[in-house]
Amino acid sequence: MINKYNREFLLEYVESENKKNKSQVSSEAMDKIVSLIEYFGIELYRPIARLLLTNWQEITDRINNYSEADWMMADEIHKSTPTLDRFSIAMLIEVLEGEDTLNQSENAGQRLSDAELRAIRKHQDEQ
Repeated sequence: MINKYNREFLLEYVESENKKNKSQVSSEAMDKIVSLIEYFGIELYRPIARLLLTNWQEITDRINNYSEADWMMADEIHKSTPTLDRFSIAMLIEVLEGEDTLNQSENAGQRLSDAELRAIRKHQDEQ
């Protein structure tokens, strides 16, 4: 469970990355990013924050154009994951299953740091 201090730290980090990278993501969106980080685990805060901030607008545009059929998967997942709202679940689907965004394509081949890779592997092992 993430405590209040950790949530404040995560929000400050996301806000600083948003400002530093001129992502222009809203406060509401940054709060959703923090909720997704909490869901995956604080160890992954850096790569998740960077991925979502960098690609927020393009992925949000996709979600805003979802059909009822597109929402069916998010709604089904929401039944077993009530801690995340349907938009956050749709964001996860797009990041994990959707086509790469233009920014992801441009950054293909860039490696995560060893610490980020260890954190991802640790999280996967715990699942």
